[in-house]
Amino acid sequence: MSNVDSIIVQLQGKNPNVTAIAILSLDGQVMWQTNNWNVVADAPNLIAAWREKAPSIYVQGIKYSTLSATDERLVATNVSGMGHIIMATARYRALLMAYVTPQGDTQGSYVDVSRAAAQLGAML
Repeated sequence: MSNVDSIIVQLQGKNPNVTAIAILSLDGQVMWQTNNWNVVADAPNLIAAWREKAPSIYVQGIKYSTLSATDERLVATNVSGMGHIIMATARYRALLMAYVTPQGDTQGSYVDVSRAAAQLGAML
């Protein structure tokens, strides 16, 4: 198991509401993603939205309203109850992006994703 896989397994073990994960390079490329998600087409726009602190983002055609956007993170939720998107910087070398189920807590999930992103950043 690679170090990336290990970080992802730990994150999903700690927070079972995190059901899909992608690692995005800062130039909008998908470096890694779970098998149940394909965000290749969305990645460039997601990087731009994070940088611009956009009021909303789209992932696989679904709109998520931004709850919090800083240089370190972007937290967004779907107002129709279709879940949450959390992105956290991996030491400004990449973004760790997670889909959180509607039952998941955005604040607690952000903490878990942020810790995983820090581990990832140390490897990059």
